[in-house]
This record gives sequence, C-alpha cells and structure tokens, in this order.
Amino acid sequence: MSDNDHLKILLLAAEVVPFAKTGGLADVAGALPKAIRALGHDIRVAMPRY
Repeated sequence: MSDNDHLKILLLAAEVVPFAKTGGLADVAGALPKAIRALGHDIRVAMPRY
C-alpha cells in the first residue's frame, strides 16, 4: 500500500467506551479507532442499541 491509500473501515462492536462497558472489548473498541484514524484511515464505529 502506498501512503495515499486510505481505507474506509467500519468497526462493529457490542460495547464501546464511553457508551457501554462490560469487559475489555469496550476498551479496545474505544481506543482502536483513534489509532487507526491517526494512520490516516477513515473509520466509523457502530454498536447495537440494546
């Protein structure tokens, strides 16, 4: 991949900090998008409303 290749990423998770947290998944789902965005990629996060 060259420096100009930016990915569009959709991250689906059952829990995301700061909205819902039960276990470690929420921490990862909350921190990972920030790191990926810092690399120049377009990332969106979605979670269910239950």
